[in-house]
Formats: sequence, C-alpha cells, structure tokens
Amino acid sequence: MNILAIYDTKFSITPTGIQFNEDLSFDEWDALGQKLAPVGKSIGFIIGDWINYGEGRYGEKYDDALGRTGLAYQTLMNYSYVARKVEISLRKENLDLHHHLVVAKLKTSEEKEFWLDMAQKHKLGIRRLRKSINFGRLATEEEVQGDPADKGVITHLALINRLIRWWKQTTADDPVDQWDEEQRENVKRDFKLVLDIYEAL
Repeated sequence: MNILAIYDTKFSITPTGIQFNEDLSFDEWDALGQKLAPVGKSIGFIIGDWINYGEGRYGEKYDDALGRTGLAYQTLMNYSYVARKVEISLRKENLDLHHHLVVAKLKTSEEKEFWLDMAQKHKLGIRRLRKSINFGRLATEEEVQGDPADKGVITHLALINRLIRWWKQTTADDPVDQWDEEQRENVKRDFKLVLDIYEAL
C-alpha cells in the first residue's frame, strides 16, 4: 500500500500544510488523521531508504538530488544512517525514528531486534531505551529520572557550542565582509551581552 497516496477533493495537501476546500465530517477528519500519522512516523525511513538507493545506484550524482530536497544535510545523513543500519524487517511501526537511531549503533540484528521489542513491549521513551541498552537490562523509571545527565541540564558549554555552530553556519552562508554596517552593529550589540558575562568573571 502506498501510504503517501492521499487524495480527496475536500482538501489539498501542500508543502506547507492542508487547505480544506469543504467541510469534513468527524469521521472524515478522523480518517485523514489516521492516514497522516503513519506518514509522519515513516518519512525519515522513506527518505533514508531513498538516499541509500540513490547512493548505491547513481554514485556521486545523487548529491544533486539531495540538495533539491531542501532538507538539512545532517538530517538527510541521519535518515540515511538509520535506514542503512536498521533494515526494514527490524523496524517497528509504532516506534519513531529516534528509537531506531538509538539501536542503530548496535552490532547485530539480534541485539537491535531485542531492544526494539523491549521498547515496544514496555513503551520505552528514548532516554529509558538508551539507558537500558547501556545497563544491558531494562532500566527503571527511577534510574532514568535519578541520573542528572538525563535531566537535560543546559550548561554554558552547550550554549557556547550552539553559538559556535550558529556562527559557522551564518558566516559560511553570508560572509562577514559582505555584511552592511547596520547588520554588523546589530550583531555587535547582541554579543556585548556575552562580553559582559566574560568581563564579570
């Protein structure tokens, strides 16, 4: 079945959303949601398989096609990695791409299947699945919640790394020597806040 084939005169699916041309009954609206949800869960796998096919079939030519998707290169590479490392026969429909990304690093198909089955059976979130794999057994909720590393604490280093990534990407796309005076002054003003923190230390 082609899950991307969703046609109806009552709505139009566009790259930026859905335009409703006529009123939908509750049942029609519900049925549409049942078709859209699997597409959302599947799209990373679909694109990943597409990339891997193109790389194997067309070699370097596939790079141009990747550029035309409009998706970030790292996103495409993540999709490709998961699709390559977790074969279709192991994938679970009710688990998202991130669950599969966690198991992609495992060496054998048996290990991947075991942990995906565990994630499905115990309704594991990403952090609990990752922690369970690290422990080699099912981690309890308390073990996951009790680890400060799992609380998503934002440190100054994380923020600085994000700032550096932003700077590299911004200046790669739009070199500083091409900025006008107003743009330079605006960024300088914003970075003065960072300088104030540095000088307070």
